[in-house]
Amino acid sequence: MTPLHAGNSDRASSLDASEMSLCADTLFSALCCTADIDSGGAAARELCEWASEGQLYLSDMMPYHKENFYIPRPYLLPRIQRSDVRADRKAMKNLKFLPLVDLPDYIAHMTDGSDFSPEGIFSDFGVYDSVAKVSLKGMEVSSPYSVGTFSFDKDCGLYFIMASPCEDILEKMERLVILLGLSGIGGKVSSGYGKFRLAEDPYIFDGESAEDGEIRILQRMLSEEFPSYMSITTSLPNGDEMEKALAGSSYSVRRRGGFVRSRALKSASKKGTQFFLGAGSVFKTKYEGGMYSVSKNAGHPVLRYSKPIFLGVDHQ
Repeated sequence: MTPLHAGNSDRASSLDASEMSLCADTLFSALCCTADIDSGGAAARELCEWASEGQLYLSDMMPYHKENFYIPRPYLLPRIQRSDVRADRKAMKNLKFLPLVDLPDYIAHMTDGSDFSPEGIFSDFGVYDSVAKVSLKGMEVSSPYSVGTFSFDKDCGLYFIMASPCEDILEKMERLVILLGLSGIGGKVSSGYGKFRLAEDPYIFDGESAEDGEIRILQRMLSEEFPSYMSITTSLPNGDEMEKALAGSSYSVRRRGGFVRSRALKSASKKGTQFFLGAGSVFKTKYEGGMYSVSKNAGHPVLRYSKPIFLGVDHQ
């Protein structure tokens, strides 16, 4: 694995800092670029067709530590304020990801004020760094700049969930993910950033009872009916779904921007900016989302992925 540069789209300039996770639209775009290498665009168009037709769904890329899966901290407001409980508000605010096994306790805390403390929850997935570089291309005078990176520690990394009703699509996507690891994901891949390898073979949710504890929990949250649903994909309902999706929901908003990576372009072209509902947002009903056109000056269609995966949660 090499250091990851994952720019934060919430900032106007994100080169000098890095996130440790990646949104699903970034993952999808990287997979399209990888698929496009030897196909003249045909494979990338096929991926877009799969997503548009509801044949392919992706979650954001989320951290893991050893055998523990982490999910975005659910965006919930406390219903009861207990004066006898001293909550570390700063630690709670900084808790971006939550171990899957701690989710019930966290929801109970936000619902009825039950005890929950962020202290002791593992969050040291790796190290943030800033690498100094110098730009010389097309300039008479060198221009220094820095690139923010994140390097995962041993036994840590990122995972994501991919869903399709077609087993053949999942097999093709697995091969594509392996190829993506060789070229890299995120920003500055031309400098060698973002390379990875699969830690182990993907787990297949085939409807059978899983033996592993956290896999069993995930399988239940993905397949059963619940009073509420938490998105693990930074995404946006389409226009017809918006009103119903937002009713009774609690959500965060994330800016999505970025640049187009295309061999057809001689210089960088910005994608259209949108504001998505962040992973961790909680809804009473699921929504389908869509594929949004964000092409400006790319000279060909550019679609932003927005087809969410939901986890059921016991929150009334």
